[in-house]
Amino acid sequence: MTDSLEPLSNALVSTSSSSSWLPFCVGLATGAVVFGGMVLARHYIGIGWRMTKQDDDDTEHVNLNGSWREDNLLMLPSTPTHQELGHQDTLNTTAAITTQHSLLATPSHAVRPDHDGNLVGTPEQGTSLHQDNQSLLNLLFNIAEDQARKEGYIHRGISCNLCNASPVCGIRYKCASCVDYDICERCEPQDTHNRTHTFLKIRLPVPPLANPRSVLVKPFYSGTETSAKRLPWHDINRLKSTTYFDQNEVEALYDQYQALCTKRQGITRELYDQCLGPLGLEKNLVLDRLFKFYDINGDGYIDFEEFINGLSVLVKGSQEEKIAYAFEGYDLDGEGTLSRDNLRKMFKAYFYITIELVRDVVKACEEEMMANFDDTQGRPVSSLFSAPIPTDTGGAPNASGKVPFPGNPGSREDMWPVMEAMSQDAIEEMVENVFKMAKVELTERITLDQFKELAVIDSSLIAWFDALGTVF
Repeated sequence: MTDSLEPLSNALVSTSSSSSWLPFCVGLATGAVVFGGMVLARHYIGIGWRMTKQDDDDTEHVNLNGSWREDNLLMLPSTPTHQELGHQDTLNTTAAITTQHSLLATPSHAVRPDHDGNLVGTPEQGTSLHQDNQSLLNLLFNIAEDQARKEGYIHRGISCNLCNASPVCGIRYKCASCVDYDICERCEPQDTHNRTHTFLKIRLPVPPLANPRSVLVKPFYSGTETSAKRLPWHDINRLKSTTYFDQNEVEALYDQYQALCTKRQGITRELYDQCLGPLGLEKNLVLDRLFKFYDINGDGYIDFEEFINGLSVLVKGSQEEKIAYAFEGYDLDGEGTLSRDNLRKMFKAYFYITIELVRDVVKACEEEMMANFDDTQGRPVSSLFSAPIPTDTGGAPNASGKVPFPGNPGSREDMWPVMEAMSQDAIEEMVENVFKMAKVELTERITLDQFKELAVIDSSLIAWFDALGTVF
């Protein structure tokens, strides 16, 4: 029994001695593991911080080299929905959105690397570029919005005679000189129709059954050229050098000239009188001298070169040029000097032109007043009942159907003879004053140099030259 327990006691002794080292070993291992974990954690945290910093630096570098940053996004207006713009404005909306994305890719600061890798530029330049982009975006958005708004007007039952689009959307252009001819807004700049016809710009749709099917307006222009003909390039360059007009103005005036001409030689005197309106119905010396001013060669026709040269002087000519041509207008005898009779005739003709212009203005004002005149105000209630129409109305009805005011002494019809008598005395006095200012004797004539000095002092001497504008 004793022998058998001895190995057991030895084992217990050995076990008890080893058990005293076990906690120490466990604590040592635990401490080593914790320490190693802390070291590894600190290592990986440092790596992560460096990687994050590197990403930030790369992002900033990319921003400085042309990428867009979220903190510098442009404040864009809200883009309309597809329903708001309509199905025909999809391309405009897509283009506007694409442009917005393109401009958003613009750097917020105008800083860029040079060939050595150094960054150049200033933030102020970037701010200016930012503002320019914002203005451009607003402009494009407004254009797209305006186009979409116009496309909302649909002219049902109307088709374009050029592109066959049906119905016409937006602005409709109807030829007032044709029975049935319409074009859309996109085809209008092509200008392939008869150039002497007039177009009506219609925005609000007309009920389909109410559209007129007849000629509304006769052509305003008497020309026979229905299609445009371009002026040769060498003629354009020559006219640019001899007039005050540029290339675009020369070409536009050539189109106008073609729309007016009825003869191959140029504008006739008959057509010239038609361009003067009611003034062309009467013969007048001022009108004759203005035609002579245009017709330089005296063949009775105003060709295009004479046409544009005359307009150049009247529209953009200097005062000195106008004085020289006004002197030629006064020189009825062609002697290079002016007599009292020359001035007297021109003053008288200019007076009658002025009277006619005033007469037309007064007549237009009277017609407008009569059209808007309400003769029912201030009447008693009994006037609303039917009564026999009086036979003496004080005058005949005018074109508008209204009875004009009865004439009275001192009206303008009675004043014209008095004004003419007064004008004769005034004209004689004006002639004498001109010769006194020129210090010219009774039998002498005024030269061009003397006339230039007088015209600078008294600009009314050349008033007849600008009285009718450019005529054309």
